[in-house]
Amino acid sequence: MMVPKMVLGQAVAAGTEGGRRPSGGPAATAGAASDPEVVARATRRRLTVGYKLKVLDTVASLRERGNGAVGAYLRKEGLYYSSVKKWERQQSAGQLTSQSRGPREKSREALLAENKQLRRQLEQAKNRLAKTELIVDLQKKLSTLMETHSADEMSGAG
Repeated sequence: MMVPKMVLGQAVAAGTEGGRRPSGGPAATAGAASDPEVVARATRRRLTVGYKLKVLDTVASLRERGNGAVGAYLRKEGLYYSSVKKWERQQSAGQLTSQSRGPREKSREALLAENKQLRRQLEQAKNRLAKTELIVDLQKKLSTLMETHSADEMSGAG
């Protein structure tokens, strides 16, 4: 009968060296199933217009210095020179402004056309309302007339 080896008061399985697996031996199956490594997902940086404008100002001031200061700054920020050139083109074309993204404001002509359409719809709704009120008034009068007529028939028959 094989007696397990005792190391610091704990039983050690046969084929291990003080709790370690000898090289070339079978791997332990208990801990190998779970992988504790977390896989990082790459996310694309979203640079704000304010940041781009700040970079453009800094690059403009560094160009005066020369001696590779622009390249060192871009490496530090993790940016490409082609991106900075693109931002400069956008800024000169007036496309790089601090306005927020989203739906654009309507032009004056579009607002006037919408206003005209809404006024027309309001007028149509008012006309339908007037006709409906007229019909309701007629129904009330007819109902009153019918009640009077039926009351006359009942009193005349009795």
